[in-house]
Amino acid sequence: ALLYLGISALENAKNSTEYKEAKQLLQFQKDIRDVMFSVNSSESEAVLRAGFMSNCPTEPPEGRGALMQVTLGDEVVRRRFDADDTLQDILNWLGGHGSMIPDKLVQTREWCLIDKNRTPGNTPINCDANKKRTLQYVGFWPSGKLEIRLSPMSWLERGNDEEVLITGSSRGLGAAPKDAL
Repeated sequence: ALLYLGISALENAKNSTEYKEAKQLLQFQKDIRDVMFSVNSSESEAVLRAGFMSNCPTEPPEGRGALMQVTLGDEVVRRRFDADDTLQDILNWLGGHGSMIPDKLVQTREWCLIDKNRTPGNTPINCDANKKRTLQYVGFWPSGKLEIRLSPMSWLERGNDEEVLITGSSRGLGAAPKDAL
C-alpha cells in the first residue's frame, strides 16, 4: 500500500503545472543548445547560417553603435549595431547562431524575444510586426539586452495581436512611446 501511495503521488506531481513548465523549460534549453551546436554536424546548417550572416549590416567599430546582448539559454552573444539598423538585422544575426531561431521567433512563435531593459521584463516582442522598424524606434538603442525564451501560452494564443508589440516605458534616444508601437 505504501508503494502504491508513492507511485500515486509521483503521478499527481507529473500532472502539476509546475512540473509541466519545468519540463518544457528543460526541453527549451536542450533545443537552444542543439541549435547553437548543430553547425558542427551539418553542412547545410552552416550554409544557412552563412546566408543569414550575409544579410547582416557591417558591425560598427568599437565605441560606436549600440551593443546588443542576447541571452540564448546559457550563452550570451554580443554585437554592435547602428541606430538605423532594424530588428530584421538582429533576426539575421541570430540566424547566424542557429538557422531555426528566426523562424521560431517570427513564424511559429514557439520562442519569443524579451527586452530585459523594459518593465515588465517578460513581455514578448512581436518580431513580425516590428522587424522593419529601426532599433532606435523600438528602444534598443543606445543598448539592448534581449533574451530568447520559450513563449508563454498566452502569447501563442494571441496570434499577431498588435496590442502586445512592446509594453513598458520607452527607452533610448528617439524611441517611440509604447502606445505608438
